Amino acid sequence: MKIQNNISNSIDITEAKAKLDASCKKLLSFKIILAHILKNCLDEFKDFNVDDIAYKYIDGEPKISEVNLHQDEPFDNSVTGINTESTSILETTVRYDILFFAFIPKLNETVEFIINVEAQNDFSPNYPLLKRGIYYCSRLISFQRNKTFDDAGYNGIKKVFSIWICTDVPKNKQNTITRFSFNQKNIIGAAHFNKSDYDLMEIIMVCISENHNQNYHGLIKLLDVLLSTTIKADEKKIILQNEYNIKMTKSIEREVLYMYNVIDQTYEQGVKQGIEQGIEQGIEQGKLLTIIKMCKEFDVSFTDTVKRISNDFNLSLLDAETTVNEYWKNQ
Repeated sequence: MKIQNNISNSIDITEAKAKLDASCKKLLSFKIILAHILKNCLDEFKDFNVDDIAYKYIDGEPKISEVNLHQDEPFDNSVTGINTESTSILETTVRYDILFFAFIPKLNETVEFIINVEAQNDFSPNYPLLKRGIYYCSRLISFQRNKTFDDAGYNGIKKVFSIWICTDVPKNKQNTITRFSFNQKNIIGAAHFNKSDYDLMEIIMVCISENHNQNYHGLIKLLDVLLSTTIKADEKKIILQNEYNIKMTKSIEREVLYMYNVIDQTYEQGVKQGIEQGIEQGIEQGKLLTIIKMCKEFDVSFTDTVKRISNDFNLSLLDAETTVNEYWKNQ
């Protein structure tokens, strides 16, 4: 079957993606979600209860705002949560950047952290994500100058973390969590330095996938379900409540439902326009091709697109994969 690519471009995908991005940012910024991320990614929080992390140790109510990370732009210290990336709807990669502050009691003193959480579903842009993570950490430290420390004394530097939630990752990285940090290595002799003096920066790569391998559980599954564009809202709510004991507050429930509705309504709009334009392959074929196009535009993974086509059109997974693959190759 030869697939034509003359499906209408009149669907406002960019507007729908902007709404989806905003909804995902809100979902990720809920304290209970951030608490699960901290507990599973950072040693400093692994021994604490999720609820305690959420409501005792995350400082203030995380907010989403805009600030430029680059060196020539000022840092706005007036907000607790900061979106550190341009929110242009022309971007093809979805990013949900949240910056917030957290602390834990340690040795009878308050130890503070500045934590950036970024979700990215383009794992292979034109640069290694790890290098960008190092840049983010460097900026998070430089942000503190003249706020927590100055050139006369560096004792006030707070530890920073950049946690990357990555989707659509290579197979050898699917469902993994990897941590990068400073470590001491003695070249000559056995000098000892206080770890707290150099342990000031960490990057954590959380690579999630819908692939149900042996690692598909815990935080990996939680984030995959939360950010999925194909799992229905009611199913998400059941998993979040039953498996993660996440109470469905009105705010969380509203955002989960809104996120799914944005996608569903856009699909319906696209299907309607495809039918109205009289696509040559016929109404059913027009629906199928339009939904595949919508999935691609929304950065839905190939595997999730196959599942949706299989469910919506009562096709075997093999037939659905063949159809989706033909469209994918022609893009």
